[in-house]
Formats: sequence, structure tokens, C-alpha cells
Amino acid sequence: MSSSPTPPRTFGFRWTICGLLFFATTINYLDRQVLSILAPKLQGEFGWTEVDYGNIVFAFQLAYALAMIGAGRVIDIFGTRLGYPLFVATWSLASMAHALAGSVLGFGVARFALGITEAGNFPAAIKTVAEWFPKKERALATGIFNSGSLVGAVGAPLVIPWIALAFGWQAAFIILGATGFVWVVLWWMLYTRPEQKRGIDPAELALITGDAPDGEPKEKIPWARLKAYYTNNVGDMDSLMAAIRAK
Repeated sequence: MSSSPTPPRTFGFRWTICGLLFFATTINYLDRQVLSILAPKLQGEFGWTEVDYGNIVFAFQLAYALAMIGAGRVIDIFGTRLGYPLFVATWSLASMAHALAGSVLGFGVARFALGITEAGNFPAAIKTVAEWFPKKERALATGIFNSGSLVGAVGAPLVIPWIALAFGWQAAFIILGATGFVWVVLWWMLYTRPEQKRGIDPAELALITGDAPDGEPKEKIPWARLKAYYTNNVGDMDSLMAAIRAK
């Protein structure tokens, strides 16, 4: 009589990885909230106008929007084990650099650097989910790590003013920025791809890799083809809308 296969555990190491993604996303949103919460104090200390503050905020938004185009490609090149902590470490440095700024230009440069580096969080987290979770659990895992954005946004007004009042506004940027390096250490200690992880439950590994394709896609799609695909589809949509309007 053949023994039945051992069912996979409901809770396995993949959920520890999900916890790290949640932690990184929380830090991501905490770091980006520091400036907005401390803005009244900084405007009074440095004499910013509303235009000055708007330009500083715009620097982050512009950098974030531009960096999102290539952040996923960076993760594809370096992989999640190296690429993800690279983004977290650099955005942590950018966050801490705000403490050294003393002018609109200084804050704008720090903000621009934060936008470029924080853009890597979601591409890296999504790729990690694809590596560590079977298809039937990926939506759940994505929802869990993405909830870190809400926790960070809600927790920031509770934590940041207390740090600023107790230790000064510079400490708020430095302390919260430094938490990113705690995450980097944990990631480096814990993360590998599932098939390389020592001690992983064989049943969990089978669950993770059971619906994985054989190998990575061999074809690399160039930007020119993506642009042509987008242009053709936009053209088709324009034709469709024109036909609807004509009726």
C-alpha cells in the first residue's frame, strides 16, 4: 500500500517572506510621510513659501513617476535577493539625507532621490510574491503586503510628531530611515529563492513550484515592440470611439 503524500502546511515559510514585504511597504510609506507631517515646522524654520513646498513635493512625484518605468527592469536584472535590499538601502539613505538639508534645493534633491529609490518597492514585492507563492495565493499575499501602505500612512502621524518633539525634526528622518537597514539585514539573513532555501518543507516547496513554468521566458521583449503594441491598441480604441460617436 502506497502512502498518501503529506499535505502542505497551511502556514509555511512563504508567509514569513510575506511579512518582510509588509514590513518593507510600511517603512516605504512611513519614510515618504515624514516631510508632509513636519512641513508646518519646517516652513516656519526655513521660511518656505507654498510654492517652495510645492516644488519640493513635485520633485518626489516626478522622480517616482519616472523611476517606476525602469524599477521593474532593475529588479529583473539583479533579482529580488539583491535588487530589493538595494532599493530599500538607497531609499533609507535618501530619507536620512533630509536631515542634512538646509534649503529648498537641498530638500528637493533629497526628495528626488527618495522618489527614485522608493519606486522599486512594489515591482520587487510583486516579483517576490511570484517567486514564493502559488498562483492561488498570490492575490492574498499581494493584499497583505500592500496593506503596509495603509499601516504606514496611519502610523506616521502617531510616530513622527513624537520623535520630532522628543529628539528634533532631524531625528525623525534619521530614525525612520535607519529602520530600512534593519529590514535589509533581515532580508539578507532570510531570503533566497524557494528552491535554494535550506530547511524548507518539501510539501511547501512542491506547493510553490507546482504551477511554475519550466524555466524563465527565453524571449526578451524590446521597448520598441511594446511602444508599437501600445500605439496600435490606442489607435484601435480611437477608431472604436469614433465609430460609437458616429452612431
